Amino acid sequence: MKRGLFLLTAFAILLTAPLLAQESETETAPIQIVKYSDYQCPACKYYVSFEEQLKKDLGDRVTITVKHFPLNMHEHAQLAARAAEAARQQGKYKEMHDMIFAGQEQWARGNAEAMFIGYARSLDLDVEKFRQDMNSADMQRIVMADKREGLNLDVNSTPTFFINGQKLEQNPRTYAQFKSLIESMAKQ
Repeated sequence: MKRGLFLLTAFAILLTAPLLAQESETETAPIQIVKYSDYQCPACKYYVSFEEQLKKDLGDRVTITVKHFPLNMHEHAQLAARAAEAARQQGKYKEMHDMIFAGQEQWARGNAEAMFIGYARSLDLDVEKFRQDMNSADMQRIVMADKREGLNLDVNSTPTFFINGQKLEQNPRTYAQFKSLIESMAKQ
């Protein structure tokens, strides 16, 4: 029974892989990090600087893939994830990702959709296309496919990191601890 469930889950992930391709630079990097994240989660925002520093320090030795895992308690997290995906449709995922996290405290209080549209305007996106994409079933499917994948991997909080397929049970508190842990896990 468990083997059948595993095979079914693996098959489902393979089928949705094109939808789930996120922010990875290369699939051949020796250190593969997958982060399940919620844009309204303060801890997820905290780790963004760690991720950026890792990319600087480790260069093409590290790949970071962001997966959406909007928590039900965060009212605007799904909308934020759909906004990031809508920006991806116009080649501005990273820029929108960064703006959403930078403005987290403001849009989390309300008026999130208007703020995301303002971000799209500042990124010179086609605002009408962005608005349509952000509210489309396609973007919702992408976000929910990531979340289902996370649930199948026992993700239950954000951020949750997987290093070369191995789930971190506890996130390090400092960048030095994070980098050291990742490097040691990469050697396993």
